[in-house]
Amino acid sequence: MTFASSVSNPATHAIKKTKPVILLGLITAVALLPACSTVSVTQQASAKTISAQRGNIVTDDELSSDTASALLSAGLNKQACFQQFDLCLTQLTDSMLNEHYRPALAVFAELHYAKARQLADSKECQDALARPPLDPYYVNAPLSDDEAKEQQKNTDACLISYQGRLFDAIKSSYTYLFYDSLAHDFEGADKAKSQAQAKNRIPSDIDIQTQDIYNSASNDVITQLYQSVDGANKLMGNTKVDYLPMSTTVPDTGNQGAIANRASLKGKPTDQVKVMKVQVDRYDLNIFLPNESNYLQNAQKQTSALADLVSTYDLRLSGLNSISKRPGLGISLVASLNDRYTTTVRQLLVSSLSGRLNKDTVDGKKDDSAPSSRIYPTGHLLMTGLIKPAGDSVLDTLSSHQLDIHLYNPYRSESATILGDNYPLAANFSAGYGLWLAENQLDGVGYLNLITRQKKASLPKLFMLEPYDPDKRVIIMVHGLASSPATWVNLTNDIFNDDKLRDNYQVWQVFYPTNLPILENRYQIQELIKSTYQQTDPQGGNRASKNSVIISHSMGGVISRMMLSDDNLANNLDALEDKDLLENSSKRQVDEMLKQAFANDELRNRFELHRLPQVDTAIFLSSPFQGTDYADRWFTRALRRIVYLPVGLVKTVTDNLATLAIQGDLAQNPLGALYLQNGASQLSDKSSFIQLTKDIKINDDITYHSIIANNDADITRGLAQMQPGGARIDLSQEILEDNSESARTNDGPKPASESTNKPLVAAVTVDEDISQALTERLSDGIVPYTSAHLEGATSETIITGGHSIQENPQTVLTLRRILHQQLQQ
Repeated sequence: MTFASSVSNPATHAIKKTKPVILLGLITAVALLPACSTVSVTQQASAKTISAQRGNIVTDDELSSDTASALLSAGLNKQACFQQFDLCLTQLTDSMLNEHYRPALAVFAELHYAKARQLADSKECQDALARPPLDPYYVNAPLSDDEAKEQQKNTDACLISYQGRLFDAIKSSYTYLFYDSLAHDFEGADKAKSQAQAKNRIPSDIDIQTQDIYNSASNDVITQLYQSVDGANKLMGNTKVDYLPMSTTVPDTGNQGAIANRASLKGKPTDQVKVMKVQVDRYDLNIFLPNESNYLQNAQKQTSALADLVSTYDLRLSGLNSISKRPGLGISLVASLNDRYTTTVRQLLVSSLSGRLNKDTVDGKKDDSAPSSRIYPTGHLLMTGLIKPAGDSVLDTLSSHQLDIHLYNPYRSESATILGDNYPLAANFSAGYGLWLAENQLDGVGYLNLITRQKKASLPKLFMLEPYDPDKRVIIMVHGLASSPATWVNLTNDIFNDDKLRDNYQVWQVFYPTNLPILENRYQIQELIKSTYQQTDPQGGNRASKNSVIISHSMGGVISRMMLSDDNLANNLDALEDKDLLENSSKRQVDEMLKQAFANDELRNRFELHRLPQVDTAIFLSSPFQGTDYADRWFTRALRRIVYLPVGLVKTVTDNLATLAIQGDLAQNPLGALYLQNGASQLSDKSSFIQLTKDIKINDDITYHSIIANNDADITRGLAQMQPGGARIDLSQEILEDNSESARTNDGPKPASESTNKPLVAAVTVDEDISQALTERLSDGIVPYTSAHLEGATSETIITGGHSIQENPQTVLTLRRILHQQLQQ
């Protein structure tokens, strides 16, 4: 039929009138069909696919793809599921077969944790955290009694539900993770099949997701539990706490016990001691701590030993070159002791203005003249938290109402036993160190100690960066002029990051005021170190009291060399006499009285040097043993004028001298300058101190190494050509291609040996023959090589860089090599 005839036919004309309506319906139907029955495929970056597969409620605040698929397969809507949560779980259970029991545990763990987070954010649970009204007369006025009761009822119900979901999330994820170690007592279980599957099982994305849920839920329980017990946070409400007696008699946990960190009870320090029982609704939570005095102090009465318990999940550590971690089970936590020492700029200013010494005396607590009062055990305890539900079978664990919360010392405990098998424990070894550095304004205090006028000397302090361990060797770090322990941040963190070094060394850092005369600083620091060894190990039998290492920079190296010598400096005082002034009888009288004063008991021990017997290795970084002319340049002299000696120290020395001479005459005298010049002035190569100490000999039993900075890269490159075997190329930055005209010759590009874009030499270890030929031209800009060089050093390494080489990666690498060698020897 032609188009014309169809138009002339009446029936066809009727169809024509309705055709647009029909066509529109057909088009709509066709448009909808592909959406219902066709799968489209598009390409995307593999990173997005991996991220979608591994994301879950912990990482993305959305359910994982596996859990979302399980809900969809069961015909369950996510929002509807959370509104009728118990009914949702029942219907989801009915849709899953027993042979898929383990994956179902992962789904339930995520749903329980998602529900707990939803409840925590709800108004009812947040009311538990609300503060009382600030003003009862305005919109935030108190509720009426009936309204308050109703709100409290809703809040209690929300908290109970929240806590229950957290506990269910822990039990389900724990059962999933340790499924193969639990007895399978559920209907339809095939033990033989399960064992066969376990042998061939490899880690999957679900394993990682479920471990994240187990860790996150455990983190919430542990941190909120201690906050609630301490009264600072009521999100873990309705708790009943019983502190359990640890023994009939708890040994003294005073200063010595805390420093030594001995086991407080019979047994090993790695033993777990039950210290607390907490009832939360229907659940019994048992809390266990390490059997060590630091961890157990006051545990039977209060949680003071665990004040400010913080999870590393809630910390962002910045300023560290790396974060030292150990992978494994559990939550990394830091507990700050409530009686820890802190030092701040404000404390120093208050101290100097009031004429009192430091925080301890400002608070009226104690005098710190005794070295033992200036030894500070770590104030931040690292912990790894692990929650174990009771039960040896799948169903018993899931229905259990008892959870055991174990807190381990990750330095001592590398693994934990669960259901008969050992599993590695997670740890973050940088967390406590980072908190200590952030809490103590060490750099500012170190600088102000140098230039702030104080009536009394601020004496050296020793900080332990971890609980004392009798089975680890000790590294003692001594900083330089106008510095502080913060200068060692990268080196210390890299030691923590090296498994072998961390397992074999513990770090003590000395913090001293660099304005004191160097002889006085040496004496005070050595007395402090001796006192620490005496308190931690009176008999000297521990591994920690042998083979210790001193690492020191700049002025710290000058001090450390004296602590490793057996010389008597008093024998060399005659060499300091000013021959031109000896004709003057009054000057001669001053010299004689100074010598007599130095021979008195109180000052004589400042001149008599005795090596620290616990130390057998020393590493010196750019130390001016022969002094430096940098201390005599105009800008340095200007700085030296504002470096004050503590008034009390000056008075003590002049009183002891009992001389008729005025202080100015004493300070100008070469002998008097030993005690009436500040530390910065005494680093001058013309100072009496350098003249007296430049030839000190290190004890023959000490192995020592020198690391010396050089700010002339061409010199270092020349040394590398002479000793190519000891050279290391600097790959810390890219080598830029030089396409300029200066990089070309008339015949084409310059040879590689002449090119300006050659890689720099980062470090080179030189032998004794080469070191003898080096001159003052090699310098770090402050200390010349000839001053830092020490005859008899086991190794001498030249590092390209400035004076602050303790921050240089090549320095850290060299130090680590030396420490590894010491362990092997």
